[in-house]
Amino acid sequence: MPGVTLDDVPLLADLMPWSVAPPRLGRGWPAAPDAACLKARWDALLKAEGPDRESLFEPTRSRTPHTAVGQLPGRSGGTEKLVRASGPCPEPVRVLAAPFDEQWLIPDNRLIDAARPELWRVADARQIFTVETAAAPGAPEPPLLATSLLPLLRPGRVRPLYRRPGGEEPNLAPGLLEHLRARLGHAPDPLDVLAWTLAAACPGPDGLAVPLTGEPGLWAEGVESGRRMLWLMRRDGERP
Repeated sequence: MPGVTLDDVPLLADLMPWSVAPPRLGRGWPAAPDAACLKARWDALLKAEGPDRESLFEPTRSRTPHTAVGQLPGRSGGTEKLVRASGPCPEPVRVLAAPFDEQWLIPDNRLIDAARPELWRVADARQIFTVETAAAPGAPEPPLLATSLLPLLRPGRVRPLYRRPGGEEPNLAPGLLEHLRARLGHAPDPLDVLAWTLAAACPGPDGLAVPLTGEPGLWAEGVESGRRMLWLMRRDGERP
């Protein structure tokens, strides 16, 4: 965009206003590279009694074996206090632990210091989470990652593409799609806006900036590049 500086470019926070801090586990053992390992850890926890169970649990100020919490949205984890819990391990789910590092997590609110239920509520097959990597200007890594899995990466903010399950209510600034339609001559869908954002986002003085364009050809190139990035980051069932 000739003549436009980063001071004039809209921020990602303005274009995708709803953001949530990533979940904070508080302890490392509820996540692992394989699900069988997690089930073995769960069994070891429940076989222990008294001080041994508390020691294995690794209490924090937010969670102890005596903490009472509700279920995560859409999950079947128990609600009884872990000090007297029994039963099988909740079925582990895939999460993004680090860039391109998919792991498994026991989806039980009693094990997670800050689970961010609002993210679990909108996590489904249609959802795409963008995660700020807090990349500095000139850093080689992209400033944004995209994933279909619940992201655990810290410290950046998580911005879901949709505010509701089923791909309903895009997390886009009011009037943004209409503004782009007026400039481009057609209405882009939310996935195109996300693809452009991945391709164009860059660190600015006040946060991640996303230059916009009214040139249809440039927009199409950016969207094509961003969709390629989406394929690489999400894998879409394939290994690139």
